[in-house]
Amino acid sequence: MIARRSTAAAMVAATALVLGGLAQPAVAQPVSGAASTTGGSLSVFAWNVDLGTAMVDSVENEKAAERTPVVESVIRQHDADVVVLDELFNHASTDDITAKLADIYPYRTPVVGQVCSGGGWNGISGDCSNSPFVINGGTVILSKYPITAQYAHVFANSTSGTWDYNANKGAALVQVDKNGSRTWVVGTHLQADQSNTSTDTTQATRLAQLGEIRDWVNGIVGSDGPVLIGGDLNVEYHNGQSRGDYANAQTAVGGVLGTPASDPSQTLTTIDCKVSAWCQYMAGVESFPTDYTDDVDYLGYLNAPGRPTPTALPNVVIDFDPQSGWAPGQLDTNAPSDHYPVQATFQLG
Repeated sequence: MIARRSTAAAMVAATALVLGGLAQPAVAQPVSGAASTTGGSLSVFAWNVDLGTAMVDSVENEKAAERTPVVESVIRQHDADVVVLDELFNHASTDDITAKLADIYPYRTPVVGQVCSGGGWNGISGDCSNSPFVINGGTVILSKYPITAQYAHVFANSTSGTWDYNANKGAALVQVDKNGSRTWVVGTHLQADQSNTSTDTTQATRLAQLGEIRDWVNGIVGSDGPVLIGGDLNVEYHNGQSRGDYANAQTAVGGVLGTPASDPSQTLTTIDCKVSAWCQYMAGVESFPTDYTDDVDYLGYLNAPGRPTPTALPNVVIDFDPQSGWAPGQLDTNAPSDHYPVQATFQLG
């Protein structure tokens, strides 16, 4: 799982990067030297938006230009304080989303893994590759409130032979100052499963990546303020029960992970191909079952000695915005991604 991108990777990844462009990421706000304070609340929205590179979009007819405005409208409608986006690989979509939502989210990080030094980050760590055969990591954080520090980490652990091996996937860590209350937020996208690779292998990689996040965050934050985490962890809450995937993930990251699965009133899962027409389309493109369902997107917080934590783990809800007139039993044709977004409001004491 280690030292992953030292040799040439698949040519399609390189072509996708070149055709997708190399737009410079925006620089977020300057670092504040003040210590963190706690109190109030912070709402966090996390979504894998499934916006592939320009090449992938063209070859697989993924309709990024058509879906991007729907992504923007869903984010705007749910009005969270902080937004974590994954699989934002499409440079045109990234530019459009950040520009169109700048009125409510004036603060943003660069894309994780777009650059391996500088680029507006206060620090970049891990196994970041400048190879033209490697695409960026696709993770971005948007905020209504000033981002006073921002760090990127690119995973050293990745499963060889998977598409993830050709991407600078990792995590963004930001400190958000909401009216004087400063909270750290991690946004991440872990190793995905792939049909030609054992799930035991990819799950072991995810656990190693969660360990990287734990150690990286502890080294930067220490006990200085609460740390929230959100994103597509690719940890199967339901299908991974026999392997203990969920419990092992919490142990690996040293935290508490919330999922819609813990709320019996919610009838959807974060990937729900039985409901989402776009999920069914992508199942055909990526060769997973067209009736696949599971909860793989999470919101939670990290523990460390002496570090304050939220007063409780809030309910994590799925934001469901189907077409007008939708009724149970019908396909949701409005969903612009094969994942549904999750959202929670953390009470910070």
